[in-house]
Amino acid sequence: MNHQYKPSESDLPSSSQLFKSTIIAVLVAGILLLLVILPAEYGVDPTGVGDFLGLKKMGEIKVSLEKEAIIEPVVFKDNSVQPEKEKSKSVEGNHDITEILIAPDEAIEIKLEMKKGAVANYQWSTNNGALNFNLHGDGYIGMHKTTTYKKGRMVSSDKGELIAEFDGFHGWFWRNRNNKPVTVSLETTGDYISIKRIK
Repeated sequence: MNHQYKPSESDLPSSSQLFKSTIIAVLVAGILLLLVILPAEYGVDPTGVGDFLGLKKMGEIKVSLEKEAIIEPVVFKDNSVQPEKEKSKSVEGNHDITEILIAPDEAIEIKLEMKKGAVANYQWSTNNGALNFNLHGDGYIGMHKTTTYKKGRMVSSDKGELIAEFDGFHGWFWRNRNNKPVTVSLETTGDYISIKRIK
């Protein structure tokens, strides 16, 4: 036999009590959003409390890491690249050594201009700390092609063979998450048109 207990109306919350509880819950959620969630997740701190608690810095790092994980296609313009070495045509057997100092929380990008199927061998290492990196490719303007070959966090060296999946610019994005400058040394050999520093 089933016995079902039916509460009396006096035991149930009234409509005004439910309304007050809802308003309180919304207010608490809003306060948590402003004081904790926005600074910790997005680096946005409208009240200053997040900075005081150290949450804003955490959010800024998180947003920056997300941007590094999804690198947007680079738009190449004549005045936006700094040529490291130019060649008039693709020559098999190019050899370049590039050394760059990266300041704390700064990033640089070095790209090889390559034709589809071209092969380049590379090796790089750091001095004074490890770096976050993303080895990726971007097609020429209008091609709407991007690819990621390899990426890592706090890595001090890497080497391998880069085979271009399409015509365009293929290379490395490094970011220094240390509190001191880090030097990266890159050596490349192979079939590429030029090597450029993008930023």
